[in-house]
Amino acid sequence: MWGAGIAGLGIAVWLAPVHPGLMLVASVALLAVAGAADMASSSFRNAILLSAADDAVRGRLQGVFIVVVVGGPRIADVLHGYLGSAIGTAWTIGLGGVAVIVGTLIATAAMPAFARYRVRLG
Repeated sequence: MWGAGIAGLGIAVWLAPVHPGLMLVASVALLAVAGAADMASSSFRNAILLSAADDAVRGRLQGVFIVVVVGGPRIADVLHGYLGSAIGTAWTIGLGGVAVIVGTLIATAAMPAFARYRVRLG
């Protein structure tokens, strides 16, 4: 959902010169969808990490998790800055969303056990 919301935002930014008011409303709605998806994803990531990790390594895994969550977007910031200047803002946003969707599909195909992950209660 996050990737689709961001890809849609790219389309809205691209169409903004044609219908600025409508695209502003669409952009805000798509950002709300992407934000809600990000919050749900964050909850799932934390729940999986806390339930799957042994007590002995949970702190270390949480440290790695924080490095990825804080550092990963900074790497993307550099890429977005470069691509934004090379191909334009709308294309950069849209392609970023599409890249997330494609990356998710590739990761799901490469690790089908992750897609089948279920929490064992009790």
